[in-house]
Amino acid sequence: MSTRPLTTHEESVPRILVVDDMPDNLFLMNGLLEDLYEVVPASSGREALQVIMSDAPPDMVLLDIMMPDMDGYEVLRRIRQHTPTANIPVIFVTALASQQERNLGLELGAIDYLTKPVAPEQVIRRLEKHVRATREARRLEELSERMSRYLTPDAWQRLFHGADRATIRFEERTLTVLYAETTSLHAQGERERDAFTAEVNWLVTRYGAQMDPFVFGGAVAFFDDARACVRMSMDLQRTATAMRLRVGVHTGVMVMATFACEGRRCVTLLGAETNMAARVAAQAASGSIVISPQTYALVQDDLHANSTGCLLTEEFFQDSDLAQACLTPAPLESSTFAGLGLT
Repeated sequence: MSTRPLTTHEESVPRILVVDDMPDNLFLMNGLLEDLYEVVPASSGREALQVIMSDAPPDMVLLDIMMPDMDGYEVLRRIRQHTPTANIPVIFVTALASQQERNLGLELGAIDYLTKPVAPEQVIRRLEKHVRATREARRLEELSERMSRYLTPDAWQRLFHGADRATIRFEERTLTVLYAETTSLHAQGERERDAFTAEVNWLVTRYGAQMDPFVFGGAVAFFDDARACVRMSMDLQRTATAMRLRVGVHTGVMVMATFACEGRRCVTLLGAETNMAARVAAQAASGSIVISPQTYALVQDDLHANSTGCLLTEEFFQDSDLAQACLTPAPLESSTFAGLGLT
């Protein structure tokens, strides 16, 4: 079964599990959906449960009811009884057309019920509707959980259940994220921590980036331009040597959430792709910058042409999917910024 390639303007392609004991039906559904989604076939209820309970569960399930080893109702019961999979959306696609069967399917927790034969346009339209709704709900849930750690209860209530709810917007954008962390901040005084924060904020403004203030454990800035992100990471390391920073840089399709909160516009990044910069930073030694393969592909020519003043190590790390190039900039003697000449 084919996988639709990821473009620079969208999140990862939703993974749709199609469950049917008839090979012809699996073939037809794959042909219908393969250009829109990653399609995973399963020819029995037991095979479907293996996929659902795996480390790579589907985002949605299209489930037949009449199957010999385990019918679709039992598959859905087991999905809902297993906490990690209980919220996976399930749509029944079946030849059982009675209202009684439909009611039973919806009572068990299916989000929709389509009867065979189904028109291709109807399947695509209904599936797109549910994919959008599910994605929006998951983003809201992630945003709600994160902001519960930063907002007062009253502000959180207004944002998610009050007047500010209408201001929440989600946008998918290709961004480059800088994540900087240090193991020495706990040993620094408040003055040093404030100075570090001010330095980061100054650099963010200088390079036309944005800060994500709603991240615990490190400083996060995001950029439209990968080269500008690398330039800032070098400047940050050169001017904050006492902080013993570990910096990770990663480029990918991020989900940017914007919202109004307590009279101001706020922004934060959501999704697994956003966390990659922190995972890349974990590969770095103190005082160095590690760049993911995705970012390295965008900036490698500039790095090789303009890496004066830093040690460039081009290699594959222990986890080559996370990190490829390591930069160790030479520290500056003062907090003035040296132009690195990257264009």
